[in-house]
Parts: sequence; C-alpha cells; structure tokens
Amino acid sequence: ENPFKSNKLWKGCQDGELEEAMDALERRILADEQVYKCIVSNMGQSWEQMDASFEKKRFCLQFLQPSHLDVKKSHAVHPAMTLSSKVLDRMDDVRAPQEKLECVFRSARLIFRMLNEAAAISNSEAASADDFLPLFIFVVLRSRVTRVHSSIEYISLFRRPPRLGGERHYYLVQLQTAVT
Repeated sequence: ENPFKSNKLWKGCQDGELEEAMDALERRILADEQVYKCIVSNMGQSWEQMDASFEKKRFCLQFLQPSHLDVKKSHAVHPAMTLSSKVLDRMDDVRAPQEKLECVFRSARLIFRMLNEAAAISNSEAASADDFLPLFIFVVLRSRVTRVHSSIEYISLFRRPPRLGGERHYYLVQLQTAVT
C-alpha cells in the first residue's frame, strides 16, 4: 500500500478511496480467467485432495437429517436455507477472493437473519453461534460448491489482510469449521 500512497497520482486520496482502489485492483487482477487458472493450477495437489476428500465426506453424509444436527424442522425447511445454499454454491462461479468471501458472508447472514427473526417472533434471545453453526453445517452439506477447501485457502492467501477481518472473517472461520 505504501507505493500507492507515495505515488503522485494517489497522494491526495483519502484512505477510503485508496482502499476502494486496492480492492478494485485485487478484483481486476485475480478475477481474470487466465490469472485464476494459473493460480489454481499451481495450488498443489493437497488442495485438490482436500476438496476430493470433502466431496467424499459430503456424499457419505447425505443421509443426515436436520434432527441429527439438532436443527429445528421449521428452520431446516425455511426458504432462507435453500437460498443460503444457492448463494454458497456461487463460490464456484466467481474468481476474485472478495467475491468468494462475499458468497460466504451472504450465505451466513441469511441464516443469522432467519434465526434472529424466529427469535423475535418467539420472544426469545437473539441467535448465537451455537444456534448458527449446525444450520451452516447443514447448508454446506446440502450445497453443491465443489472446491470449498481450495476456495477457503484462496481467500486466505489472496484477500488483502487489512480487508480480511471482522464479520466476513468470522463467517470464513465458521465455514472452515463446517468443512472439518
């Protein structure tokens, strides 16, 4: 980032503008099909093996019902769960790390909103991680995302560290937990 701040073209920019420019540059470079293919082809076989291993686990766990994870039936059949799964599936369609992270974030937020709405209706406490994680595991198991481990590693390696924090990072960690 220092080269940007010291460059005469960027000297008068506010920090927010500089962050947006860095995000745009990251998105532009890493979303390029040739760059992405080059990165993925050089990621190593361990990531491919982890993806294949997870696919095998997911296939073996297709018998799981919501009750096996202590998920209420009303939550399991809620439209937000299907939408959350579809949003997560989109991770295979995007290339930039922030776009992949955004898929994780939106998928998780749909679940948390559903939980909080249900809590508000029943006048109970707001949703917690203990309520969220079983539902997220269920969504991940029902999703069709094929390169989940590779995507997690790709985000971790190529998302700029200052922008990999807060709520989005929390949900990425929850995804890592769900696939292990």
